[in-house]
Amino acid sequence: MPPPPYREDLVKAEILAMLGPRPLNRSQIAARLGLGAATVSEHTRRLIELGFLRELPPEVSGRGRPKVPLQVVPDAAYTLGLRVHPDHVLGVLARLDGGEVARFTRPFSPGHDPVGQLAAACEDVLRDPATGSRVLGIGLAVPGVIDPGTGTVRLSPRMGWTGLAVQPALAERLPVPVLIDNDTRASTTGELLYGTGRDHDDFLVLAIGDGVGMGIVLGRRVHRGPDGVAGEFGHVPTGPGGPPCVCGRRGCVDAYVADYGLAGQAVARGLVPAPPPLEELRRLAAADAPGVRDLLAEAGEVLGRAVAGVVNVLAVRALTVIGESHVLWPYLAPGFHRSVEAGVIAALPELEITLRPWDDSGHARGAASLVLAASLAS
Repeated sequence: MPPPPYREDLVKAEILAMLGPRPLNRSQIAARLGLGAATVSEHTRRLIELGFLRELPPEVSGRGRPKVPLQVVPDAAYTLGLRVHPDHVLGVLARLDGGEVARFTRPFSPGHDPVGQLAAACEDVLRDPATGSRVLGIGLAVPGVIDPGTGTVRLSPRMGWTGLAVQPALAERLPVPVLIDNDTRASTTGELLYGTGRDHDDFLVLAIGDGVGMGIVLGRRVHRGPDGVAGEFGHVPTGPGGPPCVCGRRGCVDAYVADYGLAGQAVARGLVPAPPPLEELRRLAAADAPGVRDLLAEAGEVLGRAVAGVVNVLAVRALTVIGESHVLWPYLAPGFHRSVEAGVIAALPELEITLRPWDDSGHARGAASLVLAASLAS
C-alpha cells in the first residue's frame, strides 16, 4: 500500500510551540495567529482532549469574563527526529514544546541495509519504558532530492541512493507513523514553529555546509514544489564557466560556496596543498593566510547575488542562515551583505538576516518538527 500523502496543518503545532515559553489565553493565541476565536477554541479543545494542553486557574482583571490561560503538557508525548549522514545517524527525542529529551548517535552505512539500520535505531527508542509508548512518530531528514508525498529518496549523491523508497519500507517495520523530507526543509519546518516563523509569515532559510540548500516559507507553509524538488538552491547557475559542480555542470552556487567547492578552489588557487576541512579553512582565515579571506569574500558575493534574485522574486523580508559552514560566516558575510544590498530592489524593505547558532542536531530537531506538524493535522 502506498504511503498516505504528506499532510501538514500547522495550527495545532503552532499553538503548542507558541505556548512552550509561557501560558497564553485563547484570545492571545487568536491574536498572534490571526485566527477567529471559534477556530482557536476548536483546536485547543482537541489538544486538551489529547492531554497535550491543560487549563490553568482563570485570570480575573477588570470587567468581562475571566481569561483562562493554557499551558503545554510537554511530556504528554514526544517526537523523534533522525538526521541521516553518510557515516552516522543522529537522533533527537523532543517534547511537545520543542525541548530536547535525549540525543544519540549511531554508526550508519548507507550501502548496507539502510532501512534495517534505521529501524534498529528507532526501535531502541520505542522500547524505552519511560518514553517509548508516547512517541507520536518519527521524522527523517535526508540530504538530497526527497519526495515527501511518496516517501522516496529520488536522488541523494551523498548517500549513494537513487529512487530508494525509505519511508514506506521503514513504516512497515515500525508501529508509529514515519515521515521523510530533505534536511533543509525539515529544519525550515523547525524554524517556522520555533524560530523565524514566530515573527514572519514569509521567509527563507539558507543552509550552507556540504551543499547549499534553501527552505522557502510562503503564507506560513513550507514550499516543497512538485515531487519535493523545491529548494535546490545550490544548483542555481551563477554565470558561464566557473568551477565544476558535483551535478556535472560548472558555476553552480555549490561550486563556489559548498564545503567541497571552497576546498577545491583553495587547492586550485595554490592556497593549500590538499582540500581542507571547514575548521581548517576557518583557522587559515582567522590567521589571515594569504588569499583565503579573498576566496571566502568572493564566495560570499556569489551567494549574496543569488539570494538577492530569490528575494526580488518572492519579496520575503527575512532570511535565516543555518548549517555547518556558519563557522565561516564572519568571512563570507562582508561580500554576502554587499551583494544583497546591491542586488535587492529598492522597493523592498531591508532584508532581516539572522545567523542561527548551529550544531549537528539542528536537522534532527527539524525532522522531529515534521512529525509534530503532520501528526496533528486535521
